[in-house]
Amino acid sequence: MVDVVFNHGGWDGAPSSVDYGDFDPLNEQSMYHPYCAIDYSNQTSVEVCWGGSTNVPLPDFRTEASNVASTLYSWASNFVSTYNRLLLVDGLRLDSASHVNMGFWSGLESAVGVYCVGEVYDDRPSYVCPYQENLDAVLNYPTYYNITDAFASTSGDMYGLANNINTMKSTCKDTTLLGSFSENHDVPRFAQQNGDINAAKNVLTYTILADGIPIIYEGQEQHYNSEGGSGVPYNREALWLSGYNTQATLYTTVAQLNQIRNHAIYIDSEYLTYQNWPIYTDTTTVAMRKGADGKAMITVVSNKGSNGASYTQNIPNTGLPANTETTEILSCASLTTGSDGSLTVPMAQGLPRVYYITSALSQSGICGH
Repeated sequence: MVDVVFNHGGWDGAPSSVDYGDFDPLNEQSMYHPYCAIDYSNQTSVEVCWGGSTNVPLPDFRTEASNVASTLYSWASNFVSTYNRLLLVDGLRLDSASHVNMGFWSGLESAVGVYCVGEVYDDRPSYVCPYQENLDAVLNYPTYYNITDAFASTSGDMYGLANNINTMKSTCKDTTLLGSFSENHDVPRFAQQNGDINAAKNVLTYTILADGIPIIYEGQEQHYNSEGGSGVPYNREALWLSGYNTQATLYTTVAQLNQIRNHAIYIDSEYLTYQNWPIYTDTTTVAMRKGADGKAMITVVSNKGSNGASYTQNIPNTGLPANTETTEILSCASLTTGSDGSLTVPMAQGLPRVYYITSALSQSGICGH
């Protein structure tokens, strides 16, 4: 995945001092919008005005002009084909996608022929989802905000998280293609908002096992917490500061979750395209199902935290067969479904639970199988 920006260039100096001839390939002033500061309450301003500052402005490409668009399409196509000779470019992450006229993106996708996911930095599904009409996907910022609201404290909004699943499905073209994330270089580390390691386990579980293509930000698996400050740039710590610890608690959690997700994809040809749905919600719990009948993965997340009490929670509508043994992937404990296929889940210490039919784990390498 390569991060590319098609919205702007950069200049060290005042906007009036920009020498457009220094840029390549867009080297004429007519290829740029005139300088103006962005008014984020106005979408036209977002698309035609300049980001950055008056000290380091970001000259804004006139992407609606056919000569500018064709130049950028040609550059992008050449970039992908050139680097595909050396390594496989799976896709492009499109920085500042909402700052570019929406019609530009369909032409770019045709030019590059790889998966494209756009950055539309907003919490409103109604604003974010329309960009998927011209792109394969967008980063799932609306869900990011719901994840944070749900797990940042023991009084977080779990109903909001569950409702968001259905809202995104009804508003976006295809939630299974969205970029699923819970940390990145532009937002605070989750551990800075809630240092509870079990809360972080729930965040990662949701990120990896809900709809979409999971994205784990470097250092998230090491429980980084923006050492020395808050937000940017403190949330961009070097990975080597962790010593590349492959025994870290969250590193092993990510490995387990990734392994069961890969296995579910192998077992169930419909797993990736089956849209996740919430099957149980209360003030501290969301249970969700992803996968066809008899092959479903059941995920239960909690915001009770490490001090959460032990109790059992009945989870209905699992799509699992009656009286069938399942395995909890993170602890390797066994649990048998009831006569109606429901699961009576033992919860403790606010830990997430992930259940899969035991017989389907054969030769997976998971929990000794």
